[in-house]
Amino acid sequence: MEYITLYNTARSGATRVWKIAVDGNRIITEFGQLDGVMQEVVDYGYAKNEGKKNYISAEDDALNVAERMITKKRREGYSENLHENVEFYPFENGLPERLSFYKPQNSLNEKMERALLRREAWAVRKYDGEMMVLVKDLKGEVSIYSRKMLKTHHQEDIPWAERFPEIVAQTSEIPPGTILLGEMTGDRDADNRWLVAQVMKSLTPRALSLQEEHGHLIYRVWDVAWWNGAQMIGVMQYRYRFDVALLLCAETTKLLCADALIEGEYESIDHLRSIAEQQGWEGFVVVDPCSDYGDKAYNLRGKPERPAACCKLKPYFEDDFVAMWDPAKKVGKYGRGKYTGYLGAVELYQFNSAGELVYICDCGNGFTAEFIEKNSDVDLWPKVIQVRYESRTYMSEEDDTNALQFPRFISERDDKTAEECVNPRL
Repeated sequence: MEYITLYNTARSGATRVWKIAVDGNRIITEFGQLDGVMQEVVDYGYAKNEGKKNYISAEDDALNVAERMITKKRREGYSENLHENVEFYPFENGLPERLSFYKPQNSLNEKMERALLRREAWAVRKYDGEMMVLVKDLKGEVSIYSRKMLKTHHQEDIPWAERFPEIVAQTSEIPPGTILLGEMTGDRDADNRWLVAQVMKSLTPRALSLQEEHGHLIYRVWDVAWWNGAQMIGVMQYRYRFDVALLLCAETTKLLCADALIEGEYESIDHLRSIAEQQGWEGFVVVDPCSDYGDKAYNLRGKPERPAACCKLKPYFEDDFVAMWDPAKKVGKYGRGKYTGYLGAVELYQFNSAGELVYICDCGNGFTAEFIEKNSDVDLWPKVIQVRYESRTYMSEEDDTNALQFPRFISERDDKTAEECVNPRL
């Protein structure tokens, strides 16, 4: 039995170790800090599709599971090299999979709320699309990466850029050595999340056909990470990066800048929420225009940071949760009536600041019939899901529970890992 060992550097500087080996149908993982006490977990592969042409033995299933676990760890920033250089220049060998650009905090913190009311913060419209990274290298060639730093759909080898020819065609004014952060959206005024999802999930021929039929996607630039070979993110204040994006996108139709409410166009936080609701927007990202986000702008640890100077503000409350379902072990519940034996309610969890998984509440509303039919196998859980709710309580603030009020399933978040579901208030 031979272990594969991967390493990762935590924000604290400590080195994490993760090891995996397969012994028959057993999948053995060990993890912990370098030279520290290691924890061991044993999982098992199971025979599937017995008596059918696509039969998989328990041993082969264990190998397949291990391979998926290794891929997942690599995308989280783990690698075989213990002393891998954490500095990089993105235009030498492209963007590494372990690269992670920042994300907004999931809710408005008190400091940013005060700044917004004093007109010291901006409310930038949040688009309901798919985050993508657009790169023009030093040779002038354009590449597009997913949030997870993949250059292609996971089921094909055709670069993302080939399914967005209209966007690539409008990059002539971008200087070589530039990285843009933006959102793929479906329309200039409405987000058209359905079209975005279909284009991103489909293979390239189908993605091109969908855009010919329903309209080509638009790339909304909300930050400039590198410009003309020079790093801007984490170095230059957001207001200057935003000005660059405005100038770049001024004359294009498929490469647009996010819209910001910079002037005093609102009276209160509730007024901003009502503006978003009336316009049918997903909400705003509230930013401190004088912040450069520092060392939280990006990292090579495979997990995005969330700067305090960048927060979401939505007309309703939404967040991402780790969802678990295994009714035989009293985790979640089966459905009733025609869904007896199928998915009913899941248990929701989030991590606190100490990295501990904390139970929030159950959620059984919002699942479509299609989702229930496709996800009533306990082997498909846990998942990261997006949940909408009206309010929530915190035991850390002397409430009786951490529960959500009227939680409702919105979507599965394939673009997020369980470790990203962090709530410092727990």
